[in-house]
Amino acid sequence: MRYAETGFNLEIDLTRGNIEKVATDPRDTELYLGGLGTNAKLLWDRVPPEADAFSPENLLIFAAGLLCGTPAVGCNRTIVSTISPQTNLMAFSMMGGFFAPELKYAGLDKVVFRGKSEKLVYLYINNDTVELRDAAHLKGKGSIETAELIRKELNQPKAQVAAIGKAGENRVFYASIEQGRSSASRGGIGAVMGDKGVKAVVVRGTKDIHVANPLEYMELCNEVMEYIKFRNDNPIPGVMPILAGLGSPQEMKVHDEKWHTENFMWGNSRTRRKGFWTDEVARDWLTTMEKARTRLISCYNCPMTCGATISMPGLPTYMMKCFTKLTYTMGAFSDLDFGLRIAQKA
Repeated sequence: MRYAETGFNLEIDLTRGNIEKVATDPRDTELYLGGLGTNAKLLWDRVPPEADAFSPENLLIFAAGLLCGTPAVGCNRTIVSTISPQTNLMAFSMMGGFFAPELKYAGLDKVVFRGKSEKLVYLYINNDTVELRDAAHLKGKGSIETAELIRKELNQPKAQVAAIGKAGENRVFYASIEQGRSSASRGGIGAVMGDKGVKAVVVRGTKDIHVANPLEYMELCNEVMEYIKFRNDNPIPGVMPILAGLGSPQEMKVHDEKWHTENFMWGNSRTRRKGFWTDEVARDWLTTMEKARTRLISCYNCPMTCGATISMPGLPTYMMKCFTKLTYTMGAFSDLDFGLRIAQKA
């Protein structure tokens, strides 16, 4: 029996339309652990040095971290690895959300794509049922709309969907892969997914994951959780509020933006605005954020609540996290109300 990991990868040959569930070597886990390490080993062993990002020989790998799906606090990362169109070197991007634990619950550690599909398809995994399905009706649709349509089509409201939009389909070199509340946005990985003709990867899993020593493991997980609670209750003194807590920058919780607005560049990244953060600005931005933020949210099994649902009057509710809060505000030399509105449209 394998512990924490499932011991199986799903190999998808898009050129032939072949699907194979492959048992993995436990020695690879001993040497390279999970996720990123074993992804790198697969790319090193199987992608020839002359292959570029859009070569059929390039692999696109979706992997769950070794502890994903177990009670380990905050272990939810999906690691997507490939050869980047930006550099023609190995690249990886991590996304949070719920995709990786769902993949483990479906009995898989990785999904490995090779080759190229002649037509646009999406991969559907439901425990031991795996299908490549036609995605012609999804061509040109955004990633969020794609996910919603697929869930309705499959009648699987709890399925996790990692999808590309128009940018990925058209091989834009900075295209991302979007999944629920997170995205794999580095290295142009979405362009590789589009080049391979894959619109989305859909996963639904209900299996168990085995842990070698459950009691001891839970004690360690609880110990980590207690430390997280302590750190959240005891911010580091003398550090800017955005980084005084634990984990990701807590932009959705923090209202003191003096450090951010007066030290980061505005507009065309050439202007600093020392003295910008006045009492009046602080009051206005606090009012805006308190009215707009409807709920703090987290990824799978994480207590950090570094994301939030934002509802601006007259606009649909959306999710925001981290530095997105001020990206458009500072880029446009505007205020927080403008930034939150334009972010919804983006």
